[in-house]
Amino acid sequence: MVRETIHCVVMFADVAGSTAMYENMGDDLARERISKALNALISISQRHQGKLVKTIGDEILVYFTSMDDAVFAARAIQIAMEDDRSPETVGVSIRIGMQYGSTILENDDIFGDTVNVAARVASMAKARQILLTQEIAFLVKSPELSNNMRPYDRLRIKGKNEQLDVYLYAWEEESDMTNMATASSFTNPARNEELSNLTLTYEDKDHSIPVDTTSYLMGRGKDCELIVKGDLISRYHSRIEHRRGKYIITDQSTNGTFIRTSGGQNIFLRREEFTLFASGYISLGKKVDPTDPNIIKFLCE
Repeated sequence: MVRETIHCVVMFADVAGSTAMYENMGDDLARERISKALNALISISQRHQGKLVKTIGDEILVYFTSMDDAVFAARAIQIAMEDDRSPETVGVSIRIGMQYGSTILENDDIFGDTVNVAARVASMAKARQILLTQEIAFLVKSPELSNNMRPYDRLRIKGKNEQLDVYLYAWEEESDMTNMATASSFTNPARNEELSNLTLTYEDKDHSIPVDTTSYLMGRGKDCELIVKGDLISRYHSRIEHRRGKYIITDQSTNGTFIRTSGGQNIFLRREEFTLFASGYISLGKKVDPTDPNIIKFLCE
């Protein structure tokens, strides 16, 4: 048994929206397309000196000893998937998350905090995005890479006092990108009043979500923090986290998440996120009906 500590970039590359693919295409076709996509990801990573650790469901785990190689590989993956018009992979989008640090390498597998943080960064990414931590953004050597780093968000890691700055690598042409840095409170964290608690009420029971929450899952899955009944509800339908003093809800479902604020504003999310404020209703999978027994009330304080 060989065990050593290495410094490397850990990368997770995940097929975005794979659950919807299975539901819309059927198991066989979806599995075939996802398998071909993962094979392409592995091949591209290896061409950039990446070491495949394993595939995990619909994602791959790879590590690189060079930061530049890791980002170039991630860019090559997105470009390849964007340009690929073959019947096998059309419609497949990839999201990527990376972190650099000390990692335990043992029996061709990797372990440690760096791996866990990389997984969290990947979970923040949306389809076609490349997210990475500040250290990678600041230490890449190629101007071709460093000139396309954009502040994206802050990530709260359980057990850590300080939040982690996350950057977006803008692999697309600038004209195709949304300049999130100017609009985001990333550049001005004190810009809005910070919230200290979110209360969800479901089936007449209150559920308090404190500020140290990094991922609060709602859905019909048995391991969700809030298990909600309903035929249109996905296993892991929506996720709530406290970020930059705000409570952010992110839809990750097939049928979407519906929100109605106390001011009467109606919001529909599908693979998108929204900042909760004041109070209102959350409905998973169908339009808000305050009389629905599966409605969720929310109150921000």
